[in-house]
Amino acid sequence: MTLRVLKFGGTSVGDSDRIRHAVGLVAEHLAMGDRVVVVVSAQAGETDRLIGLARTLSPDPDPRELAALLVTGEQASAALFALALGAASIRACSYSAWQIGLVAEGAADQARIRTIEVRRLRSDLEQGIVPVVCGFQGVNQDGDYVTLGRGGSDTTAVALAAALGADECQIYTDVDGVYTADPRLIRTARRHEALSYPEMLEFAAGGAKVLERRSVELAGRHHVPLRVLSSAGSAKDRGTRFIEPPPEAVRALCGVALSRNESEITILGIPEQPALAAILLGPLSAGGVEIDLIVQNRARDGRVDLGLTVPRSALARALVLLGEPAGAIGAEGVISTEHIAKLSVVGMGLKSRPELIARFLSTLASERISVRMMATAEIKVSVTLPEEDGERALAAIHRTLEF
Repeated sequence: MTLRVLKFGGTSVGDSDRIRHAVGLVAEHLAMGDRVVVVVSAQAGETDRLIGLARTLSPDPDPRELAALLVTGEQASAALFALALGAASIRACSYSAWQIGLVAEGAADQARIRTIEVRRLRSDLEQGIVPVVCGFQGVNQDGDYVTLGRGGSDTTAVALAAALGADECQIYTDVDGVYTADPRLIRTARRHEALSYPEMLEFAAGGAKVLERRSVELAGRHHVPLRVLSSAGSAKDRGTRFIEPPPEAVRALCGVALSRNESEITILGIPEQPALAAILLGPLSAGGVEIDLIVQNRARDGRVDLGLTVPRSALARALVLLGEPAGAIGAEGVISTEHIAKLSVVGMGLKSRPELIARFLSTLASERISVRMMATAEIKVSVTLPEEDGERALAAIHRTLEF
């Protein structure tokens, strides 16, 4: 029998009608002879509501207590989904992270999965029971709840699929696949039938919200067959699948992504000496702050400026963590810009098509959009720009380049 892990996001379980529709998708899979494990997110808006509630009582909530609060959103979704399955005459049982031994370590709001005990889930599957697992959450070695970061339910689903040896992990969301750009912003965007894991990894890192970056990384590492589909459709829809394509399947470009959740930090006047950048960046890594772009520019008199981007939600924490080491190495100062956007063009063929990068930059120039930082990788080029220019830049690039 085929084993599939189905993950339903916040909009897919946003109310009773949507939960019933998702239950219908599970029923379709069962009717086709599949065995099914379900992973759910909190209902749309619930995590933000809980964060807001916490901040009415504590402006800077303790990370341990905030995690203990936030995981209740997924627990409510899992229980509701199991109840709805039962009402449809499908045997089901909901599970939180501690009940299946999903152990994670790291910062309470950005933990990484280390182990999962799947014995209980296998037992349910053998008895024809559908396990419904809380996404987004784990427990650490002290038995405290931690969370996996925004989009962490995707990572839960992929990790479960890997641990169970599932035949496929399906991510149900509010779009019917991965497009060359966000179809909610660009109406001419085209849906991909298939993408490679590296392409989707860079697409997710660039700001595409369809899949969480760490889930794609995990799927590629463990060769988990992965597919994105619309929760409003049918279990037989094709969606977008992720593959390891042969060399002849490589395309020049796969898409352009916009992230508006970025902030920029520049450490000014760092003495140009080996290892000083590591001294600065080490505390950010230890503090659980994810760094994206890093650009170093020569300033003057043997000094350099180091620019980097971090998630906007982590800006305040990053500035605190950088203060002491920046002073210790004799940097001239630290400045930041909170509201920037990042635009990324992704494609396996970029490395052999420098003219595409030239067209990318010339298009931004013709639109009079200023580029603040730029970084290139083997299959991606990213720039930061003023947040207010983000959507205009996205539309211009998608219109101009060869998608």
